[in-house]
Amino acid sequence: MNTFILIVLGQIVSLFGNAALRFALPLYLLRQTGSAALYGGITALAMLPALAGMLTGGALADRCRKARLMALLDLVTAGIAAAAAAGLPHLPLLPLVLTVLGSLYAIQGFYQPVVRACLPLLLNGTQLLRGNAVIQLVDTVDELLGPLLGAVLLEHLGIRGLLVLCGCCFALSAGMELCLRIPQDVPYDTKLSVRSLWADLRESAQFLTGQAAVLRLAAAMAAVNLLEVPALTVGVPVLVVQTLQKSDASLGLVQAVLSAGGILGGVLAGTVFVRHPIRSGTPLLLALSGVCAALGLALRVSVLQFGSILVLGAVFMAVAALFNVWFFAQLQVLVPQAQLGKTTACCTVLACLTQPIGQAAYGSAFQHWAAHPADVLLAAGVLSALVLWLLQTRRTV
Repeated sequence: MNTFILIVLGQIVSLFGNAALRFALPLYLLRQTGSAALYGGITALAMLPALAGMLTGGALADRCRKARLMALLDLVTAGIAAAAAAGLPHLPLLPLVLTVLGSLYAIQGFYQPVVRACLPLLLNGTQLLRGNAVIQLVDTVDELLGPLLGAVLLEHLGIRGLLVLCGCCFALSAGMELCLRIPQDVPYDTKLSVRSLWADLRESAQFLTGQAAVLRLAAAMAAVNLLEVPALTVGVPVLVVQTLQKSDASLGLVQAVLSAGGILGGVLAGTVFVRHPIRSGTPLLLALSGVCAALGLALRVSVLQFGSILVLGAVFMAVAALFNVWFFAQLQVLVPQAQLGKTTACCTVLACLTQPIGQAAYGSAFQHWAAHPADVLLAAGVLSALVLWLLQTRRTV
């Protein structure tokens, strides 16, 4: 358990620095250039390395010593932060920000499959479920506090000072990870090459297609990220800013409440799930559909509109966090340890690919039915429930 605690501490420090820089660098670019289009374009382009990082990190997690790999990733990130701080006054701003931001997203993509692959070697049974809940909670808290503290530190330290501080965070995390002793880890680094990594990814794809239970589990997560999560992530800003015509401060309040809901979900997963484990994710998926539909109905009553966004939005994020914990715990049980890193990465990439499609679809829907946004959310709840019923008839979740 001490090894697990050390992994969690390292992840807290590392993910905080990563989240802070991923927020501060585009913001610094926006302030320097004044171009919102450039800000959006840079942020979108930086997501591409994250997908490549997940796939490569999943393959490496199954071939290398996981503690050594995590330490190496943090050391590389510390070097990138230090180099960026040194080169900032002299190098062109746009290529520098794009390079550093893309590297941060790629390394985060590397990092997560490695951490997930460590857990079954350290924990089992209810401890494994609790461990996944803790990892989910750390990720949610860092994604919330990283940007908030990053904005404050950027104002007081400047971008170079923030880069140096985050570089120290990465170095500290690497030091902790070098002290890790993970039982049954790969005893030596196997031979690595582009061909071997490509072969690993092919092997993972073949494993997925041959394992109906795992494939159905991945399909369930992809459906959640296609039909349910984007309904809220796209719908909430549209509802608050355009439909209700609230201020940016009100939107910030809503986003904070939604993040608090995600944190609550992580806490509940580590307590309720351990005492009352569930075998099926169907109740959680039904709850997500029900919350979407309930929000659509509540928005029809003017006095309930803003309050319903706060309350039901937080409930949705809490249930989504619960499902995320359950999903990874199931994956770790169903997939052999030798395939876990690659399979986790493939499933995560699949979910990441479906979410932008859902975001684009819901963006178009909210624009087309701008006068009736409640109908979009009600339809999202009904549609996702229908898909869930189809998946359930095939014994998917």
